[in-house]
Amino acid sequence: MAEMIRPVTAEDVTQLHAMVRGMAENEEATEQISTDESELRQALFGPHPVAFAHFAVDDETGELVGYTLWCLVYSTWRGTAIHIDDIYVRPDAVGRGVDTALLSTLAGLCAERGYRHMQWWGRVTNEPTAAFYRSLGAEIPSVQGKELTIFRLSGKPLADLAHDA
Repeated sequence: MAEMIRPVTAEDVTQLHAMVRGMAENEEATEQISTDESELRQALFGPHPVAFAHFAVDDETGELVGYTLWCLVYSTWRGTAIHIDDIYVRPDAVGRGVDTALLSTLAGLCAERGYRHMQWWGRVTNEPTAAFYRSLGAEIPSVQGKELTIFRLSGKPLADLAHDA
């Protein structure tokens, strides 16, 4: 079955938020969602958008079968890039090439706009997914042979640090 990839529109925010929840349920992490539809709408379609999204749509049924949500990042070493926050394929659509279609669309945007790379988080312990990403040529970033990790500051530690500003 072929998939069509299209940008998410303001009219799609409710469906996008439902898919975000579906992804969180699939990851058994619904308690980690703190955004709502209003915040998602503002991030994507407010006066200063900070995120972008695409849907994968089944060509035969018109059903939404996946999505990706992404933003731009800038690296002083590597230039402008796409950071993929979410890439999700509904469990009943896994194995149909939806993930490849979504990633190909973003790779096309990189080529068209001169972005230097795409990046995303993934669990290296999820071997099938890690193998898929490696088959595309994805690498785990490193500096002088040491793998990099993501650090996050939020909640009270973030508020404490902001208080020191």
